[in-house]
Amino acid sequence: MNYYEYKSARRNAFSELRFSSELFERRNREKRGLKTIGIIAGGCIILYVILQDIISLPFLFEPFRTLYMTDINYQIAVNSIFSILGLLIPFLFGALLLNKKMLLPELPLGKPDNLPLMITSVPFGFLICLAGNYATSVFVYASEKAGVELTAPEFPVPEDFFGRVLYAVSIAVIPALVEEFALRGVVMQSLRRYGDWFAIIASGAVFAILHGNLIQSPFAFIAGIGIGYAVCITNSIWTGVIIHFCNNFYSVMTEFLISDVTNEAVLNLIWNTTQVLIYAVCIIGGVVFFIIKGRKRLPPSRSLLYNREKWKALLLNPTMLIAIVIMLYITAKYVKIL
Repeated sequence: MNYYEYKSARRNAFSELRFSSELFERRNREKRGLKTIGIIAGGCIILYVILQDIISLPFLFEPFRTLYMTDINYQIAVNSIFSILGLLIPFLFGALLLNKKMLLPELPLGKPDNLPLMITSVPFGFLICLAGNYATSVFVYASEKAGVELTAPEFPVPEDFFGRVLYAVSIAVIPALVEEFALRGVVMQSLRRYGDWFAIIASGAVFAILHGNLIQSPFAFIAGIGIGYAVCITNSIWTGVIIHFCNNFYSVMTEFLISDVTNEAVLNLIWNTTQVLIYAVCIIGGVVFFIIKGRKRLPPSRSLLYNREKWKALLLNPTMLIAIVIMLYITAKYVKIL
């Protein structure tokens, strides 16, 4: 090897070393960023639980206690406040922290990239929600057969018109807005730099954890994946809001139907007819969604981290671990061994 060949080889060696050092530093930056997101998200969950307890304190004492227990409309209004303040404040604070650390991009609150794609993504997303409902029913049935009774918080259905409007708003409108801002907004958008599919699944997992019971959590995870995909493919949070609203409004109308129709034969006829129509619309809409979507795919991840490294950085941090333990404790209250 002559002098010039030696200099060239030496220069290439230093270049490869520098490139490797840059990759190493970039991987470390990604891990630090993902860990920070996990810490803030875990803190939001902890603050959510604390605020729920603080807001509920006055209702342990009279006259609020009796009013809450006896007046359905008052109870619905209070639960609406729980949903808004208990979830919105922590994740709004989390959004500010993430934005300050430049870990949260601008939320996609504008028009979707493709309006027809957004419209057809609604029946597609709703179909995923229906699949989540079915999977949850199978899970609950299997649990009962195994000697485990699963329950979830239940709220009485009002009979008066004003109460039903209030109930529909508290179940369908408020959660659709607040939960989509928190989960598909703050959590998922901050994670998308590590890959869209990782962000979709991780935000779906946080969505499931927040429900705090084994009846709603499996459904929330499945539905969260469908909603998250629809939000990413249309680049609009409003897609998730609409799908979320449709699913919850469907549940509300089902409860009203069961409450009002006492004739079992008529109830079965209405139910079966409605189910056929809903599934037909969702399947046809889903097919059209894929036709319009064409070859459009979620962009591949540009992260240098392996999936196991991403999950480790996101979950194995103090606040997220504490949040998971707290939510598991709450979940255990709704599990009974028969």
